Amino acid sequence: MPAIAPASPPAPRLVAAMCRGQRIAVECPLWCVRDHSREDLAFLEDLSHEGEEIALPAPEFSGVSAVLISSIREWPFVKDEEKGLPYLGFDATGFGDVAALAPAAALAFIDQAAAHLEKMRAQARQLAEVQRDAVQPTED
Repeated sequence: MPAIAPASPPAPRLVAAMCRGQRIAVECPLWCVRDHSREDLAFLEDLSHEGEEIALPAPEFSGVSAVLISSIREWPFVKDEEKGLPYLGFDATGFGDVAALAPAAALAFIDQAAAHLEKMRAQARQLAEVQRDAVQPTED
């Protein structure tokens, strides 16, 4: 029986982009959701790829705000920032201050966030007990 060769990773797709009014073809990873044809870039280094953004709707006093916003990002033609490698763009507050996290840093932060959420869960359970005790009539 012939050996089955391992599947090669899918090739990036070629998409149209605009740079200084000129249509160019650029490789675009399959995870990128950005429409490059809608931008007219001043420099090729301005081209970036961005994956689907996820956010957590967090309750606030006056409504809901998006926090913990993240997406995979890449600046493929910038060679002075980790040589153009993809990273996890992370905006903790929703105000646009994005950290560029490598996989190990992203996973370490996610572990810290999970531990924090477990502590919040314990607080919510404690609050439920406190409220239950507060509404129970006392025996005289």
